[in-house]
Amino acid sequence: MFNPDSWQSHAEYHTNFKNLKACFPSAIRMELWERYPTERRKLISLNLDPVGEFLSRFYPPAGRPAKNQAQILRSLILFALLFNRTDAKLSLTRWVRDVLPYDPVLAALVGSPSPDALPPLGSYYDFMNRLWGGSRKAYSRSSFLPASKNGKKPKKEIGPDGKLVEPEEDSFHTLDLVKRICSGEALQDGSQDILQHTFYLAALLPSISFGLIPQAGLVVSGDGTAVAVHASPFGRLHPSCDRHCSCPFHTSCPRHYSDPDAQWGWDSHEKHWYFGRTLYMLCCYCPDTKSDLPLLFNFTSAKRHDSINFLYAIDALGRHAPGITPGSICLDSAHDNLPTYQLLERWDINALIDINARSSSYSGLPEDISLDKQGLPFCQAGFRMCPWGFDRNKNARKYRCPLKCGKVSECRCSDKCSKSSYGRTVYLIADADLRFHPRIPRDSDLYRSIYSQRTACERLNNRVLNDYHLLDLKIRGDDHYAFWAMVIGICIHLDAWMKAGKL
Repeated sequence: MFNPDSWQSHAEYHTNFKNLKACFPSAIRMELWERYPTERRKLISLNLDPVGEFLSRFYPPAGRPAKNQAQILRSLILFALLFNRTDAKLSLTRWVRDVLPYDPVLAALVGSPSPDALPPLGSYYDFMNRLWGGSRKAYSRSSFLPASKNGKKPKKEIGPDGKLVEPEEDSFHTLDLVKRICSGEALQDGSQDILQHTFYLAALLPSISFGLIPQAGLVVSGDGTAVAVHASPFGRLHPSCDRHCSCPFHTSCPRHYSDPDAQWGWDSHEKHWYFGRTLYMLCCYCPDTKSDLPLLFNFTSAKRHDSINFLYAIDALGRHAPGITPGSICLDSAHDNLPTYQLLERWDINALIDINARSSSYSGLPEDISLDKQGLPFCQAGFRMCPWGFDRNKNARKYRCPLKCGKVSECRCSDKCSKSSYGRTVYLIADADLRFHPRIPRDSDLYRSIYSQRTACERLNNRVLNDYHLLDLKIRGDDHYAFWAMVIGICIHLDAWMKAGKL
């Protein structure tokens, strides 16, 4: 059960810290100020009271009261802030058993009255499990799954740009998901809801109050990144398996998988297949402090296309982050599909999405005319056609031959393209397709200035995976990956508060 009196309030944490500091010898007190000055300021400013009120509903009404829950969460955040800077390195077990009990400074930062009163390791994992809304039955040591579960990499088409080609069925899937979102149906299965709302209470709300996340004209960017796991895709044979059975290499014997949720996926950045999962992140850029702030972490299957991941993520953001209203959304060409444009148009959000060259067809466009990523036409000779105003009668944008407009000196197709002295003309109907004619024209300075903020996703991916070592953590399961992503996200917001001078 959850006893509100057992949750260490923010005021109690401050009082406990001041009392401990007064009891320290002068040498330890000096060490507190000199060894961990930034971590001390971050944890003292982190108010976990809203988190305690929210988590109380996920404990049973009877039973032994849970103790030290606030200290456990604060300890995990401090552990992430000090990754590879203590003897624990990246091991939670060593952090709890070998570091905290012997360092009174760290114990004081956690909020424990003494190193002897620190919670045991099992309490940490129990706390993690309570924040996961899904099932973990497949992780039981008695759970054995077919040997063919992860045996082969998916047979999917890789485009010339090195990216995974969106299957045709995914385009129908995006339309179905948009319909479900518009009808008010929640797309998520609820497994990550507690973590996402905890992240909102602990990190997003303070960032909004500090003015780091604007409530008007917010530019949100989205992107997915590959997270390879350390588990083997082949599993481990059942102990009772007959080693002399007739099946070659025991291909039909059931196996135990240490990470059964992991799957094969394509890493378009490294251009290779990987075994793991996809981390899809929504983020924003704060120009005043030049900080990149995560808004939502969502772990999905490595097989799922980013166009689908975005719809799950934007639906979860709307449900778990009230007060955050995107004015514009920046996405790469993997998200270029009409249902996404229609959804953002319905929500009155500016869509800034790169045109996918593999699906740049346009209704009524001549076969020898192609479009670039900005949705502008190229003639058959490979030159960008010149914009020539807007034709109100045809409700279309007009483009002329670059040779006749004097933009190029010569053209090898001048005798084949058009015999007219005016040159060839192409009209792109303005209302025909939201993909090619978004609210903000792709060739405008405003579009380029807003879309440049999408690089925040790339920088945050690097911070989460490398600076905060998510790829190096020896963890298994969607639940632990999602939990540590939430903790890392809180740390990134604490870094931004420090940078903005709000601590």
